[in-house]
Parts: sequence; structure tokens; C-alpha cells
Amino acid sequence: MSPFVKGEAEGRGICKTIVLKSSIREMRIPPPLKRRTKIRNKPIFIFYESPLKIAWIQQSTMIDYPGKIACVVFTQWCNFRCHFCHNPECVLPEKMLLFQNDLIPEEAFFNFLKTRKWLLDWVSICGWEPTIWSDLYDFVKRIKEMWFLVKLDTNGRDYRIVERMIQDKILDYVAVDLKHSLHVYEQAIGVHQEPEFYNSYQKLLQILLESKIDFEYRTTVIKGMHTAEDIENMAVYIRGAKHYYLQNYIGGNTLDPNFWGTPFDDEELEAFKKIAEHHVQHCEIRK
Repeated sequence: MSPFVKGEAEGRGICKTIVLKSSIREMRIPPPLKRRTKIRNKPIFIFYESPLKIAWIQQSTMIDYPGKIACVVFTQWCNFRCHFCHNPECVLPEKMLLFQNDLIPEEAFFNFLKTRKWLLDWVSICGWEPTIWSDLYDFVKRIKEMWFLVKLDTNGRDYRIVERMIQDKILDYVAVDLKHSLHVYEQAIGVHQEPEFYNSYQKLLQILLESKIDFEYRTTVIKGMHTAEDIENMAVYIRGAKHYYLQNYIGGNTLDPNFWGTPFDDEELEAFKKIAEHHVQHCEIRK
């Protein structure tokens, strides 16, 4: 079994799609073209070459960056199949096809940003896995050129694009999902990952620890899936991280309709926090 990895917009539930004037037109979007990138003759990452697909936009939130107002962009597609994912309609191809005509065009999103220039501080890009899209760099760069601060959520699948954006100073914050202990990671994400993925995850961790950018790791903790030993293992793995957030699982619509997990109580969460605090700079329970 391979070591480990991440996810989606955990615990957010389904956000309502905002309707923008410039997006009120019917669109038939073909399946995205796929391109494999090779390193040392080994195909490891699949990129989608059609324009980045925006599933939803949350118009404002203060959860993603406390004290600041952000909007959240949810991109479609993911390389995981986490049993507890709350948004299977943005992960499973057969479900995604049902609302392809409702996706928000990029230009409509940027028109929305123009109307929020003096109201928003941040734009948070998450989804399912934004780094799947080959035009992510250009998308982020365009947001940055509008003078917004930019946060990226990722599961660590491609450290290279994150590193490039950090070097070019178009990213201000990175959030990385940490699903489980390394030795049981695939039980959480629901699919096999090649060793190259785990190498990418490790390299991203090293980049973040050595850079000056602000970042966090986060784990959705689930009773029946995580134990105190798992919290210890994960905190040791990201030893020295600036921020580590523990997010309690919230039941609801899940990718696996028979998912068995339940939330922890407050006392159990506090015990997990004390364990993690020994290894990271700051640990907090995110509610």
C-alpha cells in the first residue's frame, strides 16, 4: 500500500451558485482534454486542458482567512474519491455531467470580482483539486493582478505549480489537506496513488517549511477513522508547520452513502489538539 494524501472542500456543505448577468447563457461544455506530464519517462500527473471549470462561488466568508473577507471559488474534478466527501456531484463524472450547463464561465467570475474590488480582501481557490487544471497559474495570476490576496487549497498532487506560484509571488497562503496516517492513507482517499504522488506531497511540505509564505495543514477528524495515534503520526509528519487545524466531521450527503463515520465530542477534540501542539507551531480546532 502506498503512503498517503488529501481532498475537497471539507465540511463546507454545498454552496449556492451565484448567478451573474454575463453568465446567463446556455453552454454545452465538452469533456476536458487530458494531457499527461512525464518526468523521467514516467507519466504521473493528468492535467485538464480545457478552461478551468468553476462549479460554485461562495460570495463571502471569514472562515478561510479569519479577520478578512474572502470569496471562495470551487473548481470541479478531483483525483481522490474520499468516502466522506460532501460533494460527490463535483467528483464523480456521472454526477458532474448533470450540471455541466450550470458551470460559471471564467469571464463571469472576473466580472464578479470587478464589482467586489473594495469589498473583498481575499480570493480562495479550492474545490476538489485546483491543480488538475493546466491554466491554474494564469487564473491565479489574473486574480493577483486585480490586487486581491490569493489562497490556494490543494491535496499536494503537484508541488511544481505551487512552487512556481510562490516563487512568482502570486500566492499569499497555501492550505494543504492531510487525510490520515501515511500507512493507511488510501483507505481515506478511496483510490490508489502512485509513489510519485507521495513524493510530490513530501516536496510540497519541504517547500512550505522552507519558504516565507503563510500556510496551514488541516485534517477532518472522524470517529471510526482516526485515533489519537493517527493525530500523533500526522503531527509528527508535518513537524514545524505554522498552522495545523483539526476540523470535526459533519455528517450529511457523502460520496459513499454507507459511510460509517461520526463526529468527535469536544473533550476528544481537545485531547487531539494537545497531542498535535507538541509538534507544530500552532494547532486549533476549526468549527
